[in-house]
Amino acid sequence: MTRAGAVSLTDQDVDGISVDFLHSQYVEDTYGGWSLDRRLESFLRRNGLGRVADDGDLHDLVLHRVMAYLKAIKSGLGA
Repeated sequence: MTRAGAVSLTDQDVDGISVDFLHSQYVEDTYGGWSLDRRLESFLRRNGLGRVADDGDLHDLVLHRVMAYLKAIKSGLGA
């Protein structure tokens, strides 16, 4: 059961948001002084996904997917 007003994301949604984030300005040096979670939160809000940013579980889900992609990129597996 989903609580009223809650946002629901599919696995494909999480992937799409994560890839969009990884291709955004928020991964550039301009935001190098910001933590990854702060960059992601700002990206989500700027892209009309404030409800995802406000939902700790969804934010963490996207954050963990971003980190998995970053690890894959660093390992040479790509995203």
